[in-house]
Amino acid sequence: MTKIKRLYKQLINTGIYQDNMVEHKRIRLLNAFCLTWFVFLISFTAFDYFFAETLIEGLKVRFFSFITIMSIVFLQKHKKLLLARILFILVLIFVIFVFANFVEPSILMENFYFLCPLIALVLIDNKWMTLLIMVLCWGLYYIPFVITTDLYPEKMMYPVPILSIFVGTYVILNYSQSLNRKKEIELNKSRQDLEVAYKELELSKKNELAFLQLKSLKSQMNPHFIFNSLNSIQDLILQQNTDSSYDYVVLFSQLVRNTLNYSNKNFIAIDKELEFLEIYLQLEKLRFEDDFTYTIQHTNTEGLSVPSLIVQPFIENALIHGLLHKAGKKQLIIDFTFTDHLLCTITDNGIGRKEAKKIQARQGGSHESFALEAIQQRLEILKEQYGTAVGYQVFDLYDNGYATGTKVEIRMPFQKKY
Repeated sequence: MTKIKRLYKQLINTGIYQDNMVEHKRIRLLNAFCLTWFVFLISFTAFDYFFAETLIEGLKVRFFSFITIMSIVFLQKHKKLLLARILFILVLIFVIFVFANFVEPSILMENFYFLCPLIALVLIDNKWMTLLIMVLCWGLYYIPFVITTDLYPEKMMYPVPILSIFVGTYVILNYSQSLNRKKEIELNKSRQDLEVAYKELELSKKNELAFLQLKSLKSQMNPHFIFNSLNSIQDLILQQNTDSSYDYVVLFSQLVRNTLNYSNKNFIAIDKELEFLEIYLQLEKLRFEDDFTYTIQHTNTEGLSVPSLIVQPFIENALIHGLLHKAGKKQLIIDFTFTDHLLCTITDNGIGRKEAKKIQARQGGSHESFALEAIQQRLEILKEQYGTAVGYQVFDLYDNGYATGTKVEIRMPFQKKY
């Protein structure tokens, strides 16, 4: 039974392709007609063997019908849809004509002509062609009566009533089809509007989720940074470095104000970002004193906006893990460059990641910057929103086999003011 169902499904869907989705219903309907026709052919052939007086003539017509069915299926499979439909209707008319006038006359086979214009109306979306088929069927219905007047009673075959029946049936079905087509168009429009609304809702949900995630990550990062800054102030106070601690508090208050202002913004002008980093590095320079120097440079970045507060955690990571444990001069270079994408490069001359991990192991900890982990999650969200050219890479710098620092390249999305 399963094999029969599978075979039936294959036959009904012959000719179905993605590029003719509008025609799927008509393709399946014609396949259903052909399958039904084939079943009737088999049935009639079986019964004719016992009851028909003209077995040979009937077999000839049915063999011709079988060839026609195979031709229609072949045409459908090779996307010759209109040709397959016209062939089906013309052959159907021909078979009715042969049976009505030669094989089985006098049993009103002509009544099957009424079906042909209706089938044409359903299968062929061309009113002139269906009207032509209707006129052809009316002529084939009436003209044989004129030629063979003794076949039917005279009152049965008046041309006007017959034509009225043809036209009336055609008009009723055509009107019904027009209403159905109109409802189908409205339904498709409603379905398309629903799909658009659903996509907009999904996009809105995605954007809202991304915004909430970014906001949450930034709100988690800010306490982490504030905690580090307060520790630095505490160190200066304990060292009784009053002037430096006062300068630190002033800068710190300005930095906290900027942090709070920028936290709720997805993008800020790059000038604001550079100003924020300048204040932050001034604070860190107070802690590192004269051993620490930094440079912030930018090329072709005028009028750009960047994701807010996204670079600072990488700088913090370079200071804590790269430069803090280095003896002598500590140098940090931050470079923003815009070509077809925005690239921020952070280079330090610290001890390198390998040595930093050894120090962490000796200290019995495996701490990784929480802010950097939060930024990693944030970059993944930005990557989903703005494309694959978002993320960062870390490079270990060496000179003759000795670690000379670390370089981080951050590809970030941007917005242009003009």
